[in-house]
Amino acid sequence: MIQQKDNKSVRANICHGTDIAHIKDYYEEHGHFPMFRQVLIETRTDCNNHCKFCPHSFCKKPLGIMSWDCYKRIIDQLYEINYNGRIALMLSNEPLLEERMEDMIVYARQKSPRFFLDMTTNGILLTLEKLDRFFELGLDNININDYRGDRNIYPDKWSSFVEPIYKAYYNNPKVSFQKRRTDEVLPNYAGNIPQEFNPSDFGFCNYPFRKITIGYSGNILLCCDDFLYDTCFGNVMTDNLLDCWNNSEMEKIKYSLLDGKRISICARCNDFQDYDIY
Repeated sequence: MIQQKDNKSVRANICHGTDIAHIKDYYEEHGHFPMFRQVLIETRTDCNNHCKFCPHSFCKKPLGIMSWDCYKRIIDQLYEINYNGRIALMLSNEPLLEERMEDMIVYARQKSPRFFLDMTTNGILLTLEKLDRFFELGLDNININDYRGDRNIYPDKWSSFVEPIYKAYYNNPKVSFQKRRTDEVLPNYAGNIPQEFNPSDFGFCNYPFRKITIGYSGNILLCCDDFLYDTCFGNVMTDNLLDCWNNSEMEKIKYSLLDGKRISICARCNDFQDYDIY
């Protein structure tokens, strides 16, 4: 187990070095950072599960629902810049609570066949018929995390709502299934989950370089770990997405990360990505 942890640290350092070199070279050549490769859209804020590792268990987050005009504005802007990457129709919420999800998939798919439409769900509200319908409408991928409190006792068991979907789609690359636990320990969501850690152990993080995160109000956040909206770099209803992405205050945080220093909400975060993004 110790060897596995060491290997992961070595791999992370090598990949982070690759990321940093690429980003610096790109900025020197183009005068701006590479464009985001993922778009995370918080269509609403709530979740229907109570996992111990989730910031929902530690932070009170009022219900917020994205307006339809805001959603359309996001999709329209992405179409206008010829975006062709991942669009995740969720953030730290349960996407199947979104009653407009079918309409959201249809609107995005009609705008561009190049969007990669994706979501991650706990599967509680998912049915085989609903998933078939999502794919018919244009969803490209879904990730199903089956969280169970008795995973120690039944390590290979699927929950009753996941089992029929697994039997129908287990060999289909558009659907990924993960057997998860409700008592996992994950990173602290920029300090929103109480954890002890040494800030000096964490330097570069590539999240802010590859994802643009949009809260339910249309505000542009630093990354997916900003659970309580402590950052804002513009709003899609009044600002251009690329202008928000290249916001000078966001660039200061990115510059610091390239130098291995964490400022803003990064200073209280112990999250990082351990694979090459470019």
